[in-house]
Amino acid sequence: MAAGMTSSESSSQSPTGRLRVGVYDLYWSTLGGGEQVDGSIAQVLAHDHDVTLLGPQVPDVGATMRRLGVDLSACGYARVIDDGEASAASADFDVFVNGTYLSKAINRAPVGYYYVHFPGEVPTRADHLRSRMGVVGVKALSLAPRLPQRLTEVQAAFDRRVARVEFVPSYTRYLANSQFTASWVERLWGRPSDVLYPPVRPSVQPGEKAPLILVLGRFFDPSFGHSKKQHELLATFSELHRSGRLPGWRMAIVGGCDASNRDYALAVKRAARGLPVEVHVNAPGTVVEQLLGEATLYWHGAGLGEDAERHPERFEHFGISVVEAMAAGAVPLVFGAAGPGEIVQDGTNGVHWTTLGELGQLTEALIADPDRIAELSGAAVQRATDFSATAFADTLTQYLSTDTAS
Repeated sequence: MAAGMTSSESSSQSPTGRLRVGVYDLYWSTLGGGEQVDGSIAQVLAHDHDVTLLGPQVPDVGATMRRLGVDLSACGYARVIDDGEASAASADFDVFVNGTYLSKAINRAPVGYYYVHFPGEVPTRADHLRSRMGVVGVKALSLAPRLPQRLTEVQAAFDRRVARVEFVPSYTRYLANSQFTASWVERLWGRPSDVLYPPVRPSVQPGEKAPLILVLGRFFDPSFGHSKKQHELLATFSELHRSGRLPGWRMAIVGGCDASNRDYALAVKRAARGLPVEVHVNAPGTVVEQLLGEATLYWHGAGLGEDAERHPERFEHFGISVVEAMAAGAVPLVFGAAGPGEIVQDGTNGVHWTTLGELGQLTEALIADPDRIAELSGAAVQRATDFSATAFADTLTQYLSTDTAS
């Protein structure tokens, strides 16, 4: 068991007034954005209640603090390996929080929260047909009093085709990471959803700025869907630079990358040759912080060229890097849709664009107006505070107080 983490047995004995809370995440060890949100929920609720973390592995308290800035030392732990075990375990708590992406665990606690990062892809006609066939197959084979092994396997195959929705009505409240996500929770799951923006803990304060445009986000090959469009943004900068419209300006493209997206990142690096462009792949935090501090403008392009009705999963559902850049005083120019379109208020604390040509024109106009840059920069810093850890905690505790008042 990780240092500072109590056992699940001790958290089940709660003094009067303290709620027993279970926070379920199958991926604690990945230390990603989902874990930052789930860990923050646990940290906030552990101030006044007894919180148990549920998952297949004991969360590393030290690594979670170092990587995500989240303190889990006051939480207990209980092992569950999948949705089935999580659902059974939820009955032992007063409040069950499910933060696992695309989980179908049924809540059995008096109060259940499902934190939705996004509810999944829009089903196609083929998906609907496959699910209906699965239902028919399962029912047909269920009529037999006893199935041979071969038909049991066939029944299981049919069952896997069924689009499971039994979990949907079991939750008291759905919490979405943006209004964009909330709208899709209602469309795909038929439930209203409240917005609880992820807590952003900026590490960089506004400082002395340089003529630098920053692009920050993971490298994803477009063939995998959720691309940040670094290649397109680089091409736009190249055109502006070669035409002499960005005198003295440079660009930095920074992002993490795994093996499956390596070729895409390398293609971006090759395209940057001969340009005043730095491409940093899997850069250390010190480099990221330095560039955030220097950047005057921030470009974000996720969603460009995508169809929001057919593939909403390809858009930025929130945009933590957008808030981080704003907190550091960079003026954001974002593709005006989904999460970034909510974070950035067009013309007030940043700029929306819809085409690469428009991005170039807006950038050129800003560079020619330093006073406008200063105005938007100050407003961006202020806007970033709306997504702070304090704002997150206040909203979460207000929801909990409302749902447990009776």
